[in-house]
Amino acid sequence: MKAVVVDKDYGSVNAQELERVRAAYAQAGIEWALLDYEVVAAQQKEPTEEEIINGCQDAQIILATGNPPITRKVMQALPGLKFVQRFGAGVNSIDLDTAAEQGVIVLNLPGFCAKELADVATAMIMGLIRNTCYYDREVRKGNWPKCKYLLPPDVREMTLGLYGFGLAGRHLHDIFHGGFGTKVIACDPYVSDGVKAQYPDVEFVDFEELITRSDIISIHVILTPETTHVFNREVFRKMKNTAMIINTSRGPVIDNDDLAWALENGEILYAGLDTVEKEPLPEDDPFKRLDNIIVNPHCGSYGVGSKKTQIQMVCDIVPAAVTGGTVPARCVADRGVLDKDTGYKFV
Repeated sequence: MKAVVVDKDYGSVNAQELERVRAAYAQAGIEWALLDYEVVAAQQKEPTEEEIINGCQDAQIILATGNPPITRKVMQALPGLKFVQRFGAGVNSIDLDTAAEQGVIVLNLPGFCAKELADVATAMIMGLIRNTCYYDREVRKGNWPKCKYLLPPDVREMTLGLYGFGLAGRHLHDIFHGGFGTKVIACDPYVSDGVKAQYPDVEFVDFEELITRSDIISIHVILTPETTHVFNREVFRKMKNTAMIINTSRGPVIDNDDLAWALENGEILYAGLDTVEKEPLPEDDPFKRLDNIIVNPHCGSYGVGSKKTQIQMVCDIVPAAVTGGTVPARCVADRGVLDKDTGYKFV
């Protein structure tokens, strides 16, 4: 078999980490190549469909460190493709329906950075409440705005609303309810009754109640048609004008133009974003001139623990499938392929 890394310059892994993966693949008898794709104006760039098709004709495995377009067009042009391995949890750039139809096993890393995402959400929440980024910027300008700007509320008296109650949301619950005594509510129609029973202090509510009651909303969902732009101008109008929104999931869950409007017009008070719709931010993006927002360059998964887990999982999953014929079912993103005769056993 042959594996091709189609986006080696995305930035989520470094050359040394890729070398570890290459060595693990070599030990399993898998050939290895790095796709040579165009990088424009020194910006990290995903390859195009055509570049992937041309560079992966003899590959059975595609490795995606970022979010390359693994579309129907790509997969139909690569009939020998057997695996697509993401280096993260998100699979929104991969056509999962087509993958399942063609028997391609799409693999991701569920939960590998859940603690780190909860940590960065915590940092943003507390940084916004306590004005730390604003004060730092002002001091560096030569100013000294002592006890000025937004009056910090008490997080112990606020309601934290979780949109999505997966592992990251649960860790954030533990930090705020366990550490501060903050009231936590959650909206997640897919969470099981068994999980709900483990969190008797969490009140599970519908979306309308989440947006109207929460002082802080933290987003922990995958990007789907259902969640795309679910936070928009209409929703911001319904939120408290003192509310905060935090996004460590995917940028398009929030309509970024509508969020800028909401922040500029006092519909909500703060925002903390690890992900945005256009990465990197355009030069004239309004987020760059607003003081009541924190924007990170999509690095919420960055951490010692998550790095160790990420690279080890990638080193293990496909090599184990190739040498032993087994695939961990929890890491299969295109669930429809589980019923296909792929030649591999899902465990």
